[in-house]
This record gives sequence, structure tokens and C-alpha cells, in this order.
Amino acid sequence: MAVKGIKARNDTLARHLGRKLDVPGDDLATLRARAGRLLPGRLGRAADDLVLAETMAAHPKLRHLVDRAQLRREARMLQRHVQGMDPARARRDRFLGQLAGIVFGLLVFFAALVWFLAWRGMIGPGAG
Repeated sequence: MAVKGIKARNDTLARHLGRKLDVPGDDLATLRARAGRLLPGRLGRAADDLVLAETMAAHPKLRHLVDRAQLRREARMLQRHVQGMDPARARRDRFLGQLAGIVFGLLVFFAALVWFLAWRGMIGPGAG
């Protein structure tokens, strides 16, 4: 596979991953850096290998070290992982998680406030 073929496949994969993970990026290296923990370890290493292969394919003396079958497997693995992802659902889940954290914090605050007011005798049976 020529350098152009590897670069074209990586760019196509980067556009697909960026759309599904809701992460901006022009190429696979940028997208991999911005995705962070959105890609599990094995898939992150696969993306790193694809970026490295693109760099190696551009170098005449390193071009023969690129394992094309491994690149195809890694690209398919990344495609399969993000195929069923829904970016809108991920955003909604992230928002609901943050909202749940805020609500829980408020509940703890008001429970502590009620306990403090009862302890000081401002509310409850001994108030007055």
C-alpha cells in the first residue's frame, strides 16, 4: 500500500471517528490526542500504530517495515468499535451524569443544613 493509500485510509477513519466520538480533528494523530480516554487502551494503541505506519510509509528506508495486514486489522477494529456509537446519546448521558452529580451535592447540602439547624435547636421538638 502506497503512502497515499495509508494516508487516505487514515483520513477517512479520522473523519468517521471524529464524527462518532464527537471530537474535532483534521487527521488521525490530532484526533487520537484529543480523544483521550474515549478510546480504550487497545484501540488507542491501534490508532497510534496507524499514525506511526503513515509516518513510516513516507520514509523510503522504513516503508518495507509497515505490516499492511496488521494495519487493515487495526483499522477494522477501530471501525467496529465506533460503528454502534451515537454521539447525541453520549452527550445526553454526559449531561445527565453531570446533572445527577449536582443534584446529589444539593441533597447532601440540604441534609447537612437540616441536621445543623436541628442540632442548634432552631428546628425540631426543642425549637422555640
